[in-house]
Amino acid sequence: MKKLTLMTTILAVLILASCSTMSFLPTEGGAAKFNLATVDYVKAENVAQQDQLLADLAANITTMLDSLLMEDRAALDSLGAQIDLMNASITDFASRIDSAETLTTKSLATMSKELTTVKTNASSTRMVIRRINDNIDNLPVKALETFNEAINEYLKKDAAETE
Repeated sequence: MKKLTLMTTILAVLILASCSTMSFLPTEGGAAKFNLATVDYVKAENVAQQDQLLADLAANITTMLDSLLMEDRAALDSLGAQIDLMNASITDFASRIDSAETLTTKSLATMSKELTTVKTNASSTRMVIRRINDNIDNLPVKALETFNEAINEYLKKDAAETE
């Protein structure tokens, strides 16, 4: 019998503890603070707290993001300045390359003309030397000496120009 009484008491306490509303608890006056909360009330409070939390977060998120991203923005500004400096250097270097190319092209054209002139003169000189070799026995000594002096003077003049 003791077991039955004990079991009945435990069962009664469990049933009373699991109820969300109990009619014997006061709902008004000073004792109302001990009322049990209903599921709807708890859900409503949770939704209200979430709304308040989201409103606070939305109000402060811009400030928080600005403080977190301040260093990154400064680094990006520094990187942008370095890129601008490199761009200016590249532009300057490109203009130097263009001017060097123009100068080289002009020099090559001038050298090509001079080479053509030298080839023509060398060809003419070879023909004259062949004629002289063919007719060396018939040329007077004075003409050969004059030709030799002219060649020496030309070589001296050409050596002075290259110095």
